[in-house]
Amino acid sequence: MKLRVIDSGSSGNCYLLENEEECLVVESGIPFIEVKKALNFNIKKIVGVVVSHVHGDHSKYISDYEKAGISVFKPYLDENAEMSHLCYGNFKITSFSLVHDVPCCGFYIVHPEIGILVYASDTEYIKYRFKNVNHFLVEANYSMDFVDKDKPNYEHVLQGHMSIETTCDFLKANNNPVLRTVTLCHLSANNADSSYFKNRAEQVVDCPVEIARKGLCVDVSLVPF
Repeated sequence: MKLRVIDSGSSGNCYLLENEEECLVVESGIPFIEVKKALNFNIKKIVGVVVSHVHGDHSKYISDYEKAGISVFKPYLDENAEMSHLCYGNFKITSFSLVHDVPCCGFYIVHPEIGILVYASDTEYIKYRFKNVNHFLVEANYSMDFVDKDKPNYEHVLQGHMSIETTCDFLKANNNPVLRTVTLCHLSANNADSSYFKNRAEQVVDCPVEIARKGLCVDVSLVPF
């Protein structure tokens, strides 16, 4: 199983969990045609789409999937969506609430080939701890070391997003012997540094750390390294 990054950041987010038979699309903030190209136009393997919240960089292209007859999980539309469950193919998915300026959800994803993957983006913090997670795809949006406090949107930058410091605290609290990969996503274009963030995260976990960028492919199978 591979984690493929179509793109990550405020301009649009989309990630694929893909093997030879099936694909789960995480976020629909990138044109559907880009996903089609990544799958060599074999969209029949898409078992479903999960979307965290209504903001366009995560949800803009939902209708394209629905027009193609592909199911989209939008738990943020349901006030009672905390810990909603569903299955797409062999993927078992549970939503959990995040802390953003609109209703927003993360996803706890289980698959026989990957074990457990937790995805969380666009949140000030994550209020849960998770046991025996194999993979994290988690936001590290900014660092106070890079934020320009003189800009008029200074406070907005801090609202609804996780700093690398908060992300590292989360990873340290959830580090475990079976953790295999960490991928940091949704880095700010102006308030982050990928090398710095990677180094910070590597200090608190005992596994490889990657920075989500267009074209990145991460092996998230349970096969030993």
